[in-house]
Amino acid sequence: MKAKLTALPILALALLSLAALAQEPAESAAPTPAPDAEPLVVAASLRVVGATIDGERITELSGLAWDADAQRLYAISDRGVLFRFAVTLGANGPLEVEPLAAGRLAPPPGSNGVDAEGLALTHAADGIRGNSELLVATEGEPRVIRYTLAGEALETLALPGGLDDRERFRRSNAMLEAVTLHPEHGLLVAAEAPLEGEAAGHHRVVAAGRSWSFPSYAARNARLKGMDVMDDGRLLVLERAEAGKGKGKTMVVVLRAVDLAACAVQAVCAVRELAVLDRPDEADNFEGLTALGDGRVMIVSDDRGKSGRGTTFTVLQRRSATD
Repeated sequence: MKAKLTALPILALALLSLAALAQEPAESAAPTPAPDAEPLVVAASLRVVGATIDGERITELSGLAWDADAQRLYAISDRGVLFRFAVTLGANGPLEVEPLAAGRLAPPPGSNGVDAEGLALTHAADGIRGNSELLVATEGEPRVIRYTLAGEALETLALPGGLDDRERFRRSNAMLEAVTLHPEHGLLVAAEAPLEGEAAGHHRVVAAGRSWSFPSYAARNARLKGMDVMDDGRLLVLERAEAGKGKGKTMVVVLRAVDLAACAVQAVCAVRELAVLDRPDEADNFEGLTALGDGRVMIVSDDRGKSGRGTTFTVLQRRSATD
């Protein structure tokens, strides 16, 4: 029997104040607010420790994607394991995550494994169930691989902006980190850190024939970990950074909105913080992000494969939905 993993809603979560961050050395230019992006607040959170499905432990999750047509959540791990979940979150009820299946992603020809990082779904909200495919961004080799929902490799996509060239990246563990599909621009990909020759303190999102740059979050070691497109068409990005030093060091999780339509060519895009979460527990190393629709977003943590730390699923929603 498949067990549902359930947690009660969280009414409040510590927010890291901008005043506290002001004490940190900024590695990037101050962001320009993008107007009319409504803040997000935590609705519910669930920690999973030691759970397994089909012989695979739910661990090291690095990418999420929501299939709105089938009402299913897909997740990938750093080790190339594909998970499928059912998710329930009522207006005032608990968050439930039910593991349904797990299996290994088949390596594409010429590869021995899949170092999976980012995940997106095609045809996820076109009203037709079962016609989606997976797009998996990998880190060890900069690739986006197209898969069936069962994890069968179909093809390796040509990457925009020449990002299939390893020499474009500063190091092997800072290659492709995030992938999503935009209704106008198609495939979007991003590395977690600036590319070779680019100034520190900015992230770049790349599409066919176009790219967008925006300031990274103004805290130490800010890294882009995930992205998706929100209901209003804005690009939602997940960043992870650090605050404090020594024993007082904490992990900061930031959700920000970038309005690609309002960003002129060659301009630095406006960006707005939607949620800034102070995560003092090192286990909450959030890396995966997906938009659930209706103003809701889910993020998931990577436990780095360490037994006992657990995987955390957190749902955020528009602040007005809680009023």
